[in-house]
Amino acid sequence: MAETSEQYIERLASYIEGKDPLVIQRQTAANLARLIAGLSAQQLTFRPTDEKWSIVEILAHLGEDELATSWRYRQMIEHDGCSLSGFDQDFWARLGTYAVWDAGEALELFQLLRSANLRMLASLSPEQWEHSGEHTERGRLTVADLARHMAAHDINHIQQIERLLPARQTDAMAQGERGRASLGEKASPQPMCLTVHETVELLRRTPVVLRELILALPAHAVAYHPGPGKWCIKEVVGHLTEEDKRDFVGRIEMMLDQAEPQLGLNDQDAVAQQRQDCDKDMRELLDEFVAVRQASARFVEQLSTADLERTGVHPKIGLIRVRELLHEWLYHDLNHAKQVEGNTQHLLWNQLGNMKAFYAV
Repeated sequence: MAETSEQYIERLASYIEGKDPLVIQRQTAANLARLIAGLSAQQLTFRPTDEKWSIVEILAHLGEDELATSWRYRQMIEHDGCSLSGFDQDFWARLGTYAVWDAGEALELFQLLRSANLRMLASLSPEQWEHSGEHTERGRLTVADLARHMAAHDINHIQQIERLLPARQTDAMAQGERGRASLGEKASPQPMCLTVHETVELLRRTPVVLRELILALPAHAVAYHPGPGKWCIKEVVGHLTEEDKRDFVGRIEMMLDQAEPQLGLNDQDAVAQQRQDCDKDMRELLDEFVAVRQASARFVEQLSTADLERTGVHPKIGLIRVRELLHEWLYHDLNHAKQVEGNTQHLLWNQLGNMKAFYAV
């Protein structure tokens, strides 16, 4: 028997009872990214039945629902007591052709809108939290009510995605931290997919690979910005250097020295602005990265098995372990290696002529 509207609202409310909805909302984008990492196009677009959405359709829905919620929050704050219209989510899915969306683009849309909404909510006065609107289906809603609903809505769709994951991934993901709503919950230890030795070897190779690629480029290419606010290759290398010191070695040192320390956030754009890497010599930037990375590799080599299970609390995503941070370090390296390649491709794009039909940047 189909779930009634009242049953749906009651079920979602049970997901967040006694929990901070903003903490849950801050974790969702990262949880979604981890859930879909490594999935094939076939897995992302698989529909269990004709009536059920695929993973990519769920991600597109989350993005567009966050868009609708952005408008509702702001209407209620500006016009207390306003009318709030509902929408047919299945119609929106057909209208927006969710089935052919790119999963990464859908997640990026959600993440950008969610970040904007969280910044706005953080600035509200107690009085503004109680501003309300009259929803055509759910009656009177305050801003606080809507924030709680969106946190529960996140959990609902995370669970829906977990049910669609390949069987080999479901157990590990469902039991891990990915779908957890509370900062206080700890995951059971899981084996590293790479040993410490293998991790160190990969960490050491990143500056070698980047040096070979980057030094083949002319000066104007390494200083090229693919768009407003986008880093050039010089800034990417400077960022990798700073991340070693601040967000990787720096955080691991805190986690080894203290019991579950609160890990601060690093304003990457502010650090990049302070460094002024655009004005520096490319070889000097690479030499700096190599020196810092060599020290980082020596640091990681000394980590014990017990050290790998030390924990800290990230202000946005909650509890993290040293072993998870090591894997993220490698992932982060690969991400920025792709950025270096992407900047170069962007520079080449207008020279491809009719060959553009074979590629996309």
